[in-house]
Amino acid sequence: MFDGIRSGRGLRKITQAWFWEDVRDGVSEFVRSRAVWVVVGNVGTFLSALAGLVHHWSRPVSFADGAVLQLVCAAWQAVALFPVVLPGRAATERDVVGLGDLYQGMTVLTVCGSWIFGVFPGLGLLIFLDADVDGPLWAALFVSGTTLMLACVAGLMTATAVSDTVRARHRGTAGPPGGSGRYGDDGTGTDTADVDVDAGGSDGD
Repeated sequence: MFDGIRSGRGLRKITQAWFWEDVRDGVSEFVRSRAVWVVVGNVGTFLSALAGLVHHWSRPVSFADGAVLQLVCAAWQAVALFPVVLPGRAATERDVVGLGDLYQGMTVLTVCGSWIFGVFPGLGLLIFLDADVDGPLWAALFVSGTTLMLACVAGLMTATAVSDTVRARHRGTAGPPGGSGRYGDDGTGTDTADVDVDAGGSDGD
């Protein structure tokens, strides 16, 4: 088996020590970054809705139960929103945009994936099994899916509302020393390399 792995170009690298060192460094960097809050918050939102579905699968759902589940899902979305609202003092505008895009992508994936691969197939299965519409199965599926959707939509609306303010607060922040990109080392929003070239051309004239 290992000879077959070593003979393949694509699989050969997983037998090298440097490959696993890169994986370990990448995972460690991600865990220490604020982006992990986005992932944890959305996973918590999904698991909370799933727990509510399982809990009410065989018992009636009251208004209080739905309200508690909604608060729990909203709390997890607040966790996911934390790095978007407070990206940190050292964050650049590019970091702010990156965290916003990550949150938007993860949250849309959470709500759309849950409904496409969970709620709709579940409703179809209940219809096929001719389950009682007034029974707890329908209520549990509907309440869990709705609370997850409302929490995610509220989070997306909040992220959209605060994105301009947060981005303006970090606009013009210098990136890491020696980095290339939109912002130069002087933090003025102008690439210092371009300034040097222009200055050299002026002197030559």
